[in-house]
Amino acid sequence: MPKVVSEYEKEMIREAMYIKGVELIQQKGIKRVTVEDIAMAVNIGKGSFYSYYNSKEELLYAVIKKSEKKLFDRITAVHINKGDAKEGLVRALKEIYLAPESLALYVKPSDMEYLFRKLPSAVEEWEQAKAKDYFSQTLAAFGIRESNCDFKVLAYLMDSLHFVASQGTQYGEQGKEQALNIMVDSIAGYMSQGIEV
Repeated sequence: MPKVVSEYEKEMIREAMYIKGVELIQQKGIKRVTVEDIAMAVNIGKGSFYSYYNSKEELLYAVIKKSEKKLFDRITAVHINKGDAKEGLVRALKEIYLAPESLALYVKPSDMEYLFRKLPSAVEEWEQAKAKDYFSQTLAAFGIRESNCDFKVLAYLMDSLHFVASQGTQYGEQGKEQALNIMVDSIAGYMSQGIEV
């Protein structure tokens, strides 16, 4: 007779899947993580995995979104003075893209395209709407007028930052770090031009 798992135990397994999912993404990358890896990491059978998620892509997407939400919450909690707006934005951007626990360092834009191909098409549409919502909330948290900071321009800048952050260090760690700092400073400068006085 199969073991009955309580709601509390299910929630604990989901949380373990998130934690181990982050670790596996950092170790192996999106495409090389398997259902077996996840099941073994949280000490459940491979078949039991499917009572939580329909596919590994669904789990990995959930892991990325939960990680993104945690980082977003940290960013919007940053309080800045109007005079230090650019500095606060630099700190916030570094929290997203340069913090060691940030999945942006491990998930390439091509990985997200891979996930979107494997997930229902509605997920990508929802993702685009959520990106716009995060954009609006971030600008509001920093007192930036949306009319002074074009979403499309900022989206391209953030995609560029994400691309560089997720790349290896073929040109050296120091070069990558300096390039990221220049990009973060430039993006923060662009965003801080729209600060309401």
